[in-house]
Amino acid sequence: MISRGEFEENSISYNSRIEPSDWRYSAAIVGMIRFFDDREITYSFKGRYLYYNFEDIHNDSNDLEGDKNYLLFAEKWFSDKMHHKELGIRLGQSEFTEEQISEINKKLSANTIMKKVFKGIKFDTSNKEQIKTLIEENRLELIRDTFCNAKSGYQKFINNSKYRSESGEVCRLLGFCVDTGRKTKSIGFCFDKESRTFNDEVEFDFIPFAFSQSGSSIFINNNTSIKYLLQSNGEMDYFLGQQFENQKTWNSVFYSYSEGAGFIDYDVEVIVKNMETDYYESMFIRQPAIKIFNNIAENRDFSDSLANVFKRHIKVNDNYYINVMQEVTDSILNELSLDDLIERLMKLEYDTESNTPETFCLSRLIYINEIIYKNMEGNMEKTPEFKGSSAAASQVVQYFISNRQENKIKGYQQRLANTLISKDYDRFVEIMLQLSSYTEVPFVFMHKLIQDFEANKNLAYNFINSLIISSKRKDDKGNQEEE
Repeated sequence: MISRGEFEENSISYNSRIEPSDWRYSAAIVGMIRFFDDREITYSFKGRYLYYNFEDIHNDSNDLEGDKNYLLFAEKWFSDKMHHKELGIRLGQSEFTEEQISEINKKLSANTIMKKVFKGIKFDTSNKEQIKTLIEENRLELIRDTFCNAKSGYQKFINNSKYRSESGEVCRLLGFCVDTGRKTKSIGFCFDKESRTFNDEVEFDFIPFAFSQSGSSIFINNNTSIKYLLQSNGEMDYFLGQQFENQKTWNSVFYSYSEGAGFIDYDVEVIVKNMETDYYESMFIRQPAIKIFNNIAENRDFSDSLANVFKRHIKVNDNYYINVMQEVTDSILNELSLDDLIERLMKLEYDTESNTPETFCLSRLIYINEIIYKNMEGNMEKTPEFKGSSAAASQVVQYFISNRQENKIKGYQQRLANTLISKDYDRFVEIMLQLSSYTEVPFVFMHKLIQDFEANKNLAYNFINSLIISSKRKDDKGNQEEE
């Protein structure tokens, strides 16, 4: 919420005050403070209030010079998107190769405004100073048009037709902005256009400076105070900067908890803006989810091995791939089990002719699923039944191998997996009893499944996957002995 009037804080008078009433106002506050700090503009904050002067953020004349501070900060914040900045750096050399000359000429026409400013100019080393002069003379225009139209700049967050406009009747943010000329009845309660309410503020133009600079831009709405807003997003920016250098994704933050992602150590709202979407996504990270991520990260050897698993996009068909990390993360955040994902991968397992291509992935997912189940139950200790299902599977494999009946292993894998996929739990129990009788291997863990199959389904997943792992290990060992 924003108030206009006379406010005094730290013996300084201000004419505006903003409070983080929802995430948009929170993000505007963070962006404005970053702007004020960089441009050395006076402001104050106390508790949940930021005090400032409206004329410091808004240019009434709407000219480039009047908006100079805003543009110079945009140039700095989005420096890697500013073609003229990179051009200036490249022109700083004293000598140029043919390749370097070619790259500079490409930069001269990198976007529409660059083409306009440098029209008819081709770099030949002799006109270096001329190009530098044009950059300085047109700097503000270059910044404005590049920032406003860059897919990762202003228009990633805000309808660029509203760029630096006064407060309007509809919110300027993507996902909130509507065409009132075309959509009137549908945007009001009970199709009454007079009932519609909108919040649009000049301050929202500072929201792009609050989000992290990445493909998936992130803002943490820890708005109990402005101090915590700044602290959380500052820590996140630093952490993500380190992680993205290692080509990790935003989701990997959760699984790197032990490395210092302390900014997610509380119940908090996270806002995500992806480049390819025209809306903002909200995630609520709650304590139970944080506990699961923390438990995963505490096992360093296991969490490190997840990198290979989570990088995978498993092909279902030509038009559909499973993004493993995204599905796992969404499930944990929403306090859902991985049952559905595991069953889909099991189905793929037996629809392919290759040897257990997703075995490693399945084993990791089953382990995480066990952590999820145990958190639901309030008990994080791995149960004897879970270990027992792995041991029983290994004994079954050993029985078939010693009796030269290896072909039966995959048959049982498929039959058992199909019962889970079709949710025919009675048939699963029936097959398991037959298998135990045939191999004379006791399945002590089965009493849990018989009592409550749905609650203990992970035992069944683990048994099937352990069959796969054990048989593969035996195959590998046999091949080594032959060699």
